Amino acid sequence: MSNPDTLGRARMTLAKRVDLLEKDREDQSRVLTALVESSKSFTDEQMKQMRSAMADVLADAGLRVESDQQQDEARKDFMFLRWLRTGVNGLAAAIGWLVIAAFVGGTIWLVNAGLNAWRAM
Repeated sequence: MSNPDTLGRARMTLAKRVDLLEKDREDQSRVLTALVESSKSFTDEQMKQMRSAMADVLADAGLRVESDQQQDEARKDFMFLRWLRTGVNGLAAAIGWLVIAAFVGGTIWLVNAGLNAWRAM
């Protein structure tokens, strides 16, 4: 049968346990902070690899961005798509207002025709 107190916790006071937990948390936080701080700067080789990987991923999606000319063309394509989207949204809004105006106009005409018919009686 194994000893249920293999870590020696029974001999420690509660205050000692809390101190150890806090020290562990501080040590872990310090290590994580150091890892994050050391990873903030990339070497030129790493940046080159990331650019190459991103260009490959974008090329797989059908977007070529290896040269400046290709990047400019891609920007123009996205600007055209944005223009098209805003134009379609504007047209949809205009059609929506046209429908609302037609409904309000029809309602006013119907009320007016009803009042004229009532007066003619």
